Amino acid sequence: MIYDIAIVGAGAAGMTAAITAARNGKKVCVIEHSDRVGKKILSTGNGKCNITNLDMAGSFFNSSSDKDFFRVIEKFAPVDIISFFESLGLFTKGKNGYIYPAGEQASAVLNALRNEMIRLEIDVFTEFEIHNITRNEKYFEICDKSALKAYKLIIATGGKAAPKTGSDGSGYELAGKFGHSIIPVIPALVQLKCSDGFCKSLHGVRCTAKVMAYVDNELVCAADGELQLVDYGISGIPVFQISRHVKRTIDAGKKPYVLIDFVPDISEDELKCRLNMIFSVNDNISVNEALCGLFNKKLSDALCREAGINSLECKDMYGKSYRSLIRCIKKFCFHPVDTNSFDNAQVCAGGVSLDEIDLDTMESKLVNNLYFAGEILDVDGICGGYNLTWAFASGHLAGLSACK
Repeated sequence: MIYDIAIVGAGAAGMTAAITAARNGKKVCVIEHSDRVGKKILSTGNGKCNITNLDMAGSFFNSSSDKDFFRVIEKFAPVDIISFFESLGLFTKGKNGYIYPAGEQASAVLNALRNEMIRLEIDVFTEFEIHNITRNEKYFEICDKSALKAYKLIIATGGKAAPKTGSDGSGYELAGKFGHSIIPVIPALVQLKCSDGFCKSLHGVRCTAKVMAYVDNELVCAADGELQLVDYGISGIPVFQISRHVKRTIDAGKKPYVLIDFVPDISEDELKCRLNMIFSVNDNISVNEALCGLFNKKLSDALCREAGINSLECKDMYGKSYRSLIRCIKKFCFHPVDTNSFDNAQVCAGGVSLDEIDLDTMESKLVNNLYFAGEILDVDGICGGYNLTWAFASGHLAGLSACK
């Protein structure tokens, strides 16, 4: 038997491609090297699965290519993704533009996709370790202990992030065998390791902050949200958002630094007014203790140490001390030396070069009837449903194009 379309990878992109193709009357098989499909979906959105986001723009995505990859998403926009899941019997709910399954369970998303593949009689081959893929003039042959044949092939294996879910980077090797270039792959949406000695003392602190990454005194990127301070560095959504840029900088041999504004919603003048009020009613206690009216105790201690006022009482605060403390509160400096590994990353940055992909069809420019979809490509988004949006949109376009 020769399948119309074989899809390597049973994640969000691969299953969407399979469903799209099967709905268009094609005989489809899905090949997965894990023991079951869709493992990574279960861990997205802290188990709630942020399917997409109504606030959608190209600026929320990154790529090394200058190609207009956002047109892929425009062809299968958030409203289309919502309709797609409704056609699977899964309804959604919105929170400030963030779209989740109505029951806020990632398992519901996986079940909807899996059940539709069963209904469409899509053949699924799990624990299938690909030893080789060959191609003749008519079809592809995908070899394990046995061989599967298909006229068209979609590679949607994911990247290297969260390898326990099956993303082990094997798709890059497959792409390379077909002659495709791989943009160096790094962890993205991941924590930053820092060299600063005060990190251990701040472990466990959570607060709202603005995080700004600099290189050679120039702002590279910034994000705000809930910051998490850990014993080896910094974490939390704003850190995830800047991590890929910081990692690229470090890998280029440069030394970035990160400034944190612990009161991003108020100006320096407003901060000084608050400090004046706090110190005026606490003139006989230490600054460290008084600042607990504004910050976590671990953080107030660190701020005072870095500002050089650790031994001062409130009544002894004066101009230079004020300026030093305000600078630390608004521009507290961390020195990242690396990110955590792929084990901790939510996605990858890098992958198959978009310069070698026809973004109107997701077909390879190098090999006819070969398509790519999802995280294996050199596109990554910020937190908030953007990476799943890319997976669904590119998977849908690849599946649709492969039917023609």
